Amino acid sequence: MTVWTSDLGDPGAPRSLLLMHDGQNLFDAARAHRPGHSWQVAETAARLEEDGRIAPLVIAGIDHAADDRILEMTPTEGGHPGAGLAWRYGRFVVEELVPFLEAEYGVETRAGHLAMGGSSLGGLVTLAIAQQYPARFGRLLVMSPSLWWDDGVMLSRVKRHRFAPDTRIWLDAGLKEGRQTAANARRLRRLLADQLDAGNLGGVLDPEGDHSEDSWRRRLPAALTWLFR
Repeated sequence: MTVWTSDLGDPGAPRSLLLMHDGQNLFDAARAHRPGHSWQVAETAARLEEDGRIAPLVIAGIDHAADDRILEMTPTEGGHPGAGLAWRYGRFVVEELVPFLEAEYGVETRAGHLAMGGSSLGGLVTLAIAQQYPARFGRLLVMSPSLWWDDGVMLSRVKRHRFAPDTRIWLDAGLKEGRQTAANARRLRRLLADQLDAGNLGGVLDPEGDHSEDSWRRRLPAALTWLFR
């Protein structure tokens, strides 16, 4: 796990916490899935804070489980033996990691201050964990979510189990990721628009976006600004 926090603002003031999946790809280009292609999360957040576009916050990048990533980031088995362990991963994140970060960094994690996000399977598991712990997360960053998993099981879950209306959700996808990805993102957007208060659903369908760290890095400033303005 990598934790980033800026030196700006009152060091004694509680800050919101953003938990992000696939920590290897977020901060260090040498550790990224594609070496040299990280999200540059620290540089982006620092620049936005210095410009006054977001309040100071703490960002924790949770490393994925390498070859077992697909097991812990999926809500159902979906024809993949051993998969469907998102519930266990979610329990670790909320019941073990969040209390540790509260004690270590003094972050504010009451409803509205605790945020979570990721891309691809990280976007899928963000939705799964947020539904596992209703109203626990006030802000969600959902990029290019793998909504195809298990014949769209997460779309069905979102339809049955509504999000709290005051949840702020950024949802995006790239049009170069394929028709199914764009269609699923549009379907999820329609479901969320019916559940969330006006103004609480942000995001974009990126005409130049593909399924890569480069695209997610490029959209990150707009996402963070919208979520934490």
